[in-house]
Amino acid sequence: MDDAPELTSMTRQRNIRPLLAAWIFVFVMLGAAFAWLSLSSDNNVASEEKPALGHGADAASSDHSSIITAKDPEEKSGEHSKHAGAEEHAGTEEHAGTEEPAASGDTGHQDKASSGPSPEMITDRHSLPKAPLDGLVMMGAHGPLPVLGPDSMVAWKEYARPSPIDAQSSPPTDLPKIALIVTGIGLNKKATELAIKLPGEVDLGFSPYGRHLQDWMDKARKYGHESFLMIPTEPLKYPENDPGPQTLLTGASPRDNLKKLDWLLSRVTGYVGVINEMGSKFTTSEADVMPILEDLNGRGLMFLDSRSTRFSIAAKLARRISMPRAYNNLFIDHIISANEIRQNLTKLENTARTYGSAVGVASAVPLTMREIEIWTQDLSARGFELVPITAIAGRQPIR
Repeated sequence: MDDAPELTSMTRQRNIRPLLAAWIFVFVMLGAAFAWLSLSSDNNVASEEKPALGHGADAASSDHSSIITAKDPEEKSGEHSKHAGAEEHAGTEEHAGTEEPAASGDTGHQDKASSGPSPEMITDRHSLPKAPLDGLVMMGAHGPLPVLGPDSMVAWKEYARPSPIDAQSSPPTDLPKIALIVTGIGLNKKATELAIKLPGEVDLGFSPYGRHLQDWMDKARKYGHESFLMIPTEPLKYPENDPGPQTLLTGASPRDNLKKLDWLLSRVTGYVGVINEMGSKFTTSEADVMPILEDLNGRGLMFLDSRSTRFSIAAKLARRISMPRAYNNLFIDHIISANEIRQNLTKLENTARTYGSAVGVASAVPLTMREIEIWTQDLSARGFELVPITAIAGRQPIR
């Protein structure tokens, strides 16, 4: 019995040691589990960060490749040209190269030419004064209208871009003169921006149906462009071919057509004159054309006959009333094709070489503007001078 306490004590000690070991084992396992979880969490974070960096690099390389692609406006142009030519131009004398090509100029072309002309390819901008100029405008029923100014001021001269022909500082050259106008300005933002980046000697034709026209006009003049306002006139297949709700119509009273003309002329200020859009029927009718020309001439504007038909008499009638005028020799992109555009630009050179001057009309399609940009780079080296249209007013022979 005396040994009982000792035996009890020994038994108690033996019972305590396994329990302590068990607790130690539990704590060790918990520590190991905690450490494992910590390491696992760090690895997950690292693995999440690496794909994010990799994705950014991929995105950057993707953006770079898309920029390179955007500089090639001719890629897949054959298919686009076929559709554009069939939809916009086939089966009609009209050059539907204003509103329609700008809208149907295919987003593929627009994306591929979105980079625009490079800065080193841009000629002297010769920024023009902001319009309107004092004395050359008055408020009409629909907005500002051009009028004759004091001291013989006329819009077609005051808003014109100076050229070597009329500059006193540099005498005119004997080189054949070529003038170009890009029509459909204001209908499509990207196309309009591309057109404004063309050499300043290239004229711009503003659509009366465009948006923010005065903003575009101000920017165009800042970049050195003189401009014309497009006047929709009745085509042969009207209303199948419809240039818009304010179209001047044959058979309508002069009063009705002049009301429409007032609306059209008030859309923007700062243009040197007007160019007819379509009009293969209207421009063959003296009774309908003459009241329009007389009104325009009385406002100090120039007239550019787009000659959508070879039977147009508009330029002849403008000469009869001593109105400053010019006429289109060739539609540059009647068919939206790089080869066609290049061939037509060469034809325009031949016309200028023969007659001393020539005018070409193009539409605000990215492919066309890219070809024009390239063509102008060595034009002087080939023996030609690019001039604004006002520089050859009245200089073309009218047959």
